[in-house]
Amino acid sequence: MSGTENAPALTDARGRGGVIAQDGFDYQLWDGLARLPAWLANPAFEQIIFEGLEDLEARFFAPQAPREWLLERFQAKAGTLTPADVRAVLQTFSEFETAFPNAARVQTLVTPRLPPTVSWLARDSDRVRKARPFYAPFADVLAASDAELRNRLTETYGDPLGAFVARSVEVSERNLPDRDAAVMMFGIELDRTYPSLESPSRRVAEAFEALSALARRSIGVPLGRALLRQTIEDALERPLPLSRSFPLHVRSDRNEANERSLEIDASAFSGRDGGFPPQMEWAEQLLAPLERTARWLRNHNLSRIALSGSYRLTTAMVLGTSFRAAVGFELEIPTRDGVWATDDRPSTDMRQPWRISDPLALHGDQLVVTVGVLRDPSADLEQTAGIPRQAVLALHLEEPIPSAASAQVAASAIKRAVDGAVARLRPQGIQLYFAGPAALAVALGHRWNAMAPTQLHEFVVSKRSYIATALI
Repeated sequence: MSGTENAPALTDARGRGGVIAQDGFDYQLWDGLARLPAWLANPAFEQIIFEGLEDLEARFFAPQAPREWLLERFQAKAGTLTPADVRAVLQTFSEFETAFPNAARVQTLVTPRLPPTVSWLARDSDRVRKARPFYAPFADVLAASDAELRNRLTETYGDPLGAFVARSVEVSERNLPDRDAAVMMFGIELDRTYPSLESPSRRVAEAFEALSALARRSIGVPLGRALLRQTIEDALERPLPLSRSFPLHVRSDRNEANERSLEIDASAFSGRDGGFPPQMEWAEQLLAPLERTARWLRNHNLSRIALSGSYRLTTAMVLGTSFRAAVGFELEIPTRDGVWATDDRPSTDMRQPWRISDPLALHGDQLVVTVGVLRDPSADLEQTAGIPRQAVLALHLEEPIPSAASAQVAASAIKRAVDGAVARLRPQGIQLYFAGPAALAVALGHRWNAMAPTQLHEFVVSKRSYIATALI
């Protein structure tokens, strides 16, 4: 199959079915509205469409996906299904994936009740999914459950359909027999997503009706995030309690996904067991998605970012440079003592006792820079990397960085020293070795503008040596 030959299309019988025959539209509408509160809490959510290529589809920005966006697709069946009907729906999902690979994050069958012989489809997959965060540190436990579910699906539906269902399909049993039940479910999801909202039930019903009317007059037409949010807020007569800063979650090998943030999966760059990817992977799988995210944020006039998650020093520096001050971003950087904001400006008389050793020459055509807070990386650089001390611009601070303002002072001092050495020695590039808090690395990257190409490094404790990571 070429990819588009015989592919699902908006003009074929399947694509026109929902527009021509409205049977069951209430059910799919009600299910979609119940999902809307959680989608609006996800900052990557952009639009929904009823009766596009599927009963309901939602679109999300996904900077690490091959297409940079992903769909969540829903086929809602209000009537009684037979096992053959269930198989047919799963087959249509598989056909979409074959025609348009990597376009959908998940495809979901929604129905009031599955046939008894396949009721385990919803029950077992739901149990595995819900337990996943708890068992995240136990990869072998999750793998065993995933393998058992995949084997059962393969036994039932054969291969490759069974394997595809295990990987990319969810089945949801949702009983919505009438409008009152649908309004109640919408209210439950609104309360669950925004517990501080406390809207009267009358207002919740009005929001449901406003959204329902909007969807009914917009069949086949995309409904954007801003319009959907405004429709709810107008009916509730109060704003949804969404963050004023754009939440960006960096996922490492130590934490799980955060559905209320745009996620950057940096788990492959966490240095597990002392291993880091080659430079090309840093560029393609981390730097490029971050640059796509920065472009998307600028296009949406979003300039303030609240970071979360955990990350190594290289990833911290890359985060700062991707969302640097020079292109209009401000960052909120998490620390143990609270958030450090990059626009928390220091007083003019704030000083730090940096010990700075200027280099006498370049190392080849490179300016070697070491930055150390508490620990001085220049002390063992000659032994670990074969770089003599006289070829190193060494900056060392023997006291901690206690605040956002202190981090800004440190970043300015470091950049000023590097700028001076670059002007004097004219290197082709910079080799940076950093030892200090990750929050300072983010703050430094945020100011690392108009600099020569900079090679970053990570220290591998087990080998007592440095390894080159990302080039910025």
